[in-house]
Amino acid sequence: MSSKTRYHLEQCIPEVDDFVEKGLFTKSEVSSIMKKRTDFEHCLNSRGSSIKDYVKYINYESNVDKLRQKRVRRILQSSKSHSISDWSIERRIEFIFQRGCNKFPQDLKFWAMYLRFMKNRGNKTSYKKIHNVYNQLLKLHPNNVEVWISCAKYEYEKHANFKSCRTVFQNALRFNSHVPKLWYEYVKFELNFITKLINRRKVMGLINEREQAMDMAQTKEQKESNEDDVMSGVKAPSTGDSMKDSLNQLPEADMNMLGNEETNPALRGDIALTIFDIALKSLGDNYRKKHMGYSAVTSDFAAFDKDIANETTIYLFNISKEYIQLFDQFLDLHRDYLINHVLQIWKDNDLQLTHPELYVEVVFVDVTLNVRYMSMENFDVDQLQLAVKKYFAYKPKLGPQAVKTLKSQITEFIRDSYLEKMDPENDPRYKILQLIVKKL
Repeated sequence: MSSKTRYHLEQCIPEVDDFVEKGLFTKSEVSSIMKKRTDFEHCLNSRGSSIKDYVKYINYESNVDKLRQKRVRRILQSSKSHSISDWSIERRIEFIFQRGCNKFPQDLKFWAMYLRFMKNRGNKTSYKKIHNVYNQLLKLHPNNVEVWISCAKYEYEKHANFKSCRTVFQNALRFNSHVPKLWYEYVKFELNFITKLINRRKVMGLINEREQAMDMAQTKEQKESNEDDVMSGVKAPSTGDSMKDSLNQLPEADMNMLGNEETNPALRGDIALTIFDIALKSLGDNYRKKHMGYSAVTSDFAAFDKDIANETTIYLFNISKEYIQLFDQFLDLHRDYLINHVLQIWKDNDLQLTHPELYVEVVFVDVTLNVRYMSMENFDVDQLQLAVKKYFAYKPKLGPQAVKTLKSQITEFIRDSYLEKMDPENDPRYKILQLIVKKL
């Protein structure tokens, strides 16, 4: 028996003695448990051990703990007996996870199991311990976006730690500014944060700035009292002197959230829109750099450069469409304001000349923006007529094919959104809509 195996097994002695004293396990059962642990320890300490061996050991210890808990409830008539065996098995499982992660640091599935185990323990696992696991994992895998997002969501969804969540996203973008999903999740977080803040004020009836300031001060006090055992956020690995921190342009995270949407633009989602602007610039620059590397093998550099510019435009336009779909989900925000910001970027672009087919998509969203969220319950003919007027204002500026496409899209929108949901015989609005369609 190796010294490592002997050492790990000796740590079990107080625990198994406690099992017997309480009458939870017989001496024969304890011997069987120790024999099984000895086999696992030999296996883990051998050169040919694999991650499956660690998983089997963890599953075995989990089953032993489940059996122990059942017997505690049946024999001791209590779920808590306050002795070493109440926590020793979970500590051993945690230690097995640590050993497995140290030996197989590239196995992300095992890391995920480790984090899931720590989180599922609830109050038995401190906030700081989970932070330590994330820090260790991110140092090994700084370019794994899913890990960064998981860490940020843990901060936000589990602990409502908005400041730390922003820190995680910003650290993540220092390493992965070329990944669209990371920017998307960052914007989504900011929109969720604003939405929850607005809804909280509605529920609590916080109208004036004095009431809001008192609520913010009380919330801050509560958070500070819970942060004694918390790290100052997940620490990003060092990027080195050559790393350009593109996040210096990002807005101040600790912005003042007092006021209302008229007096404080942040409450309209302007922080998220600023991040969106930086995202487009960063993603565009990264896309061009990635593909311009092939220019050395082409003789016609000017034509190649033009092709890259066109591809970049299409790439960023498709990303913008994803953000519009994201904005659609936030019912408590002024979605038309958020979408209009995206449209304005592309309307100020030379899209009409370079990509007329994409420009038609921009025009369609712009024309229908004021009725985009108009349902049958809040149907307003005047708003629909305003959309038609915008259509006719655009029409002279578009080519014949673009007009045909736009007309088809608006007709389909009116038909799907309203006409098919109306009673042709009894609803007077049906004929009005038919006239509007014919007028296009």
